[in-house]
Amino acid sequence: MRLLALVAALLLALPARADDLALRRVMLSAAGVGYFEYAGQADGATPLALDVKRAQMDDVLASLVLFDAAGHIGTVTLPGADAAHAAFADLPFGADALASARDLLNALVGTEMTVRGPRPMTGLMLRAEVMTEPSGTQGGVPRTRVTLLTADGVEQFVLEDAESVQVADASLRGRIDRALAALRGGAAADLRRLTLRVPGDGRREVRVGYVAAAPLWKATYRLLLPAAEGKPARLQAWAVLENDSASDWDGIDLTLQYGNPVTFRQALYRAYYVERPEVPVEVLGRILPGVDTRAFAAAAPPAGTAAPAPMRMALAAPPPLAAPEAAAAPAEGAEATLFRLPAPVTLPAGQTATLPFLDREVPATRLGLVQEGRPHPLAAIRLVNDTGASLPAGVLTLYDGADAAAFAGDARLGGVPPGETRLLAFAEDLRTATDWHIEAGQRLIGLTAAAGVLHLRERDRWTARITLVAPAAEPRHLLVEIPRRPGTLTVEGGLVPAEETATAWRLALDLHAGETRALVVHVDRITEEQVALTQDEHVLARLLGEPALDPAAHAALQHVADLRAALASRRAERQQLDARRAALERDEDRLRKNLAAVPSGDALHGRLVQSLADDEAQLAGNATQIAEADRAVQAAEQALRQAIGALAL
Repeated sequence: MRLLALVAALLLALPARADDLALRRVMLSAAGVGYFEYAGQADGATPLALDVKRAQMDDVLASLVLFDAAGHIGTVTLPGADAAHAAFADLPFGADALASARDLLNALVGTEMTVRGPRPMTGLMLRAEVMTEPSGTQGGVPRTRVTLLTADGVEQFVLEDAESVQVADASLRGRIDRALAALRGGAAADLRRLTLRVPGDGRREVRVGYVAAAPLWKATYRLLLPAAEGKPARLQAWAVLENDSASDWDGIDLTLQYGNPVTFRQALYRAYYVERPEVPVEVLGRILPGVDTRAFAAAAPPAGTAAPAPMRMALAAPPPLAAPEAAAAPAEGAEATLFRLPAPVTLPAGQTATLPFLDREVPATRLGLVQEGRPHPLAAIRLVNDTGASLPAGVLTLYDGADAAAFAGDARLGGVPPGETRLLAFAEDLRTATDWHIEAGQRLIGLTAAAGVLHLRERDRWTARITLVAPAAEPRHLLVEIPRRPGTLTVEGGLVPAEETATAWRLALDLHAGETRALVVHVDRITEEQVALTQDEHVLARLLGEPALDPAAHAALQHVADLRAALASRRAERQQLDARRAALERDEDRLRKNLAAVPSGDALHGRLVQSLADDEAQLAGNATQIAEADRAVQAAEQALRQAIGALAL
């Protein structure tokens, strides 16, 4: 069967000639974006073309930049986000009608069609249906019978026998051609072709760049531990990166950026329509209503406190580490550090690479990091960044050994600005033992009283008793981390912190082989409190149980406590009298109700009257007792107020 001319238009709708831009430079940022720069020759007449992933179009539209010293900024065109849907908007059929010739013809019902072939004809499209004609093969042959309304009446032809079927209206044919071209342009759903027109005189090189989402490049490190005490370590940094772009990287200039620039995305590659309120048709009488860790040096030790002497540790000489052909040239800026790789990079699309970008010796010191609750210190190394550039955050693998490199452990390196140090823990030192005992308590250190108000000064003390045991045949440099908490740190024996972090004080000390050392560390916090004795009933009990309380103060406070207890007793007696009076009043009420129900001549009536008289007598006595109890309560209150007012400590 010959192809329909309408379907053939899909293959004939070719784009205009344009010169492709070639990728020349990539800068990957640690913020999850990349800068991609392309180069090409512009002559002012031929447009330039660039294929970009559809997912990157929002970023491209927001950041596209052109570098051309001899030209001007022209236009940039590209297929719309849903160009095919828009192209079919003014056609009598949608893209789904292209599924078969029958569906397409049935979608054109009422359209004038011209048929060429054994039965040429022109008429209005009525219907297309599939029929099966008998044949020698089992099941027959499917045929498409098309019905037109011509000037001579209703006529039919077999589509498979026709040479062509064409829309007679040239305007409609043009719209169909444009729709098919738009559909072809959207066939590669993941790519969009940008066409750039760059006016200007003469043929010259232009550069086009944009910032778009890119896989995060990751820094990894290899560290060869120092060969001897005082010797540097060998640090090698590698970048792990992916080419997730639409283009192969063929000898590009690659730069790695370490920083944290502000980056965001806005959905620019999407059509937005403003929602407008629908209002009724205007008629007479209607109106339209209104519409963002580092360690700091601790305070210097007091005069006369000697620093511990450095100790020698026997370390094996590490094997030589292979170096890259050339290291990246770092450039330290105000907000970011750039590592420009010295050699061009080739990496096909969809591939991953790991490339060394730093290789040098750096100052390093091995030590043990003692932390609360751990039975053994962590083996650690203090690294000094003297590279002149920031070290990106990343994971670090450490090696140690004599004849052959041996894996020593992994560590995590936070971003290190130039000149700063970091402590990297990479293993557990099983040959060194630590033991922690923690105590916490509160003690009264000051008490005054005046005008009924107590002024308390108390010390909250946190104490750590730490035992450190070095290996039998090896010395140890140790840093003991004391968790920071509110208060002042003191160490028995006069040891002072060597440095402080945001979360800990660090005490530096050296242990000889087989040595056992005990540390007693206190963190004291002084609190002051004012308590009115007339309002707080519990402070007296707390103070009377304080062993550090002065005997005279204890006696004075005990006197106040006794008076308070006496007052409480008087008030309890008064409440008991109130309860007795309430019970008598309830009994009288019961007797009066019974009297109303019993005849006056009945014997029960007399007994009820006598009981009522007894209750009245008891109520009179109760009233006298309540008056006496009130006077006793008032006297107890007066005695307590006088004692509190006269209390002076």
